[in-house]
Amino acid sequence: MDEEIPGRLSPYARRPKRALLPGSPAPLPLRRRIGGFFLFRFLTALPDDLADAVAALLDPFERAARLAGRLVHGPALRGGRTSAAGRFALALHGFHWTHWQAETDGPEGMFTARRGDGPGAAGTVTARPPWGRGDPGRGAHTAVCSLRRVPRLRRRPVRVDLVFADGSWLALRLNTRADAARLRAALGPARSTAVPGTASSPSQAPAPAPAPPFPPEPEPDIGVRAGGGTP
Repeated sequence: MDEEIPGRLSPYARRPKRALLPGSPAPLPLRRRIGGFFLFRFLTALPDDLADAVAALLDPFERAARLAGRLVHGPALRGGRTSAAGRFALALHGFHWTHWQAETDGPEGMFTARRGDGPGAAGTVTARPPWGRGDPGRGAHTAVCSLRRVPRLRRRPVRVDLVFADGSWLALRLNTRADAARLRAALGPARSTAVPGTASSPSQAPAPAPAPPFPPEPEPDIGVRAGGGTP
């Protein structure tokens, strides 16, 4: 499947550290970090830009809504930054940083999926930036992965989870249900990430206990003879 499907990393996946982005940008200075505080932004923007001031006041509510959404959505990335899932997410953040020189939650990308050769074999997913089509220097990141079975209460029509060879996984958010269905169909059936041996196996009926031996018949009293009376 060579069709590129638009989507993004789940916005509930945590951002990587700035030092891990392409070019290893330096951390923000203290003045910039203080300037990003919502109350300071509100006071600074209020005399000149009312819309920016209102946006600064709404920032805490947006953060609270994102936190509530993360609780409902559940984890969006499992594995360290050096895991296969962490490197895949970092590649998407790197595409966005290289183009915009800005950080974001849930960077966008174009995804191409290929099914594995044999039955049950893992496929591959290639992520590319959503710009620069046809450019030979366009970035790309390919990883071997399969579909992860999402728990029932966490399932969403546009959510697609990828589990990688080292057991790490991440969640993608596709633009439409049709896009999510195409990506799932390209990779094949989902598999669970449960650790082997942790799931309880079906109970088997215990083997019936051997029946006790038939009790021997009581021997006749030697003092009693057939047909004889008592002395």
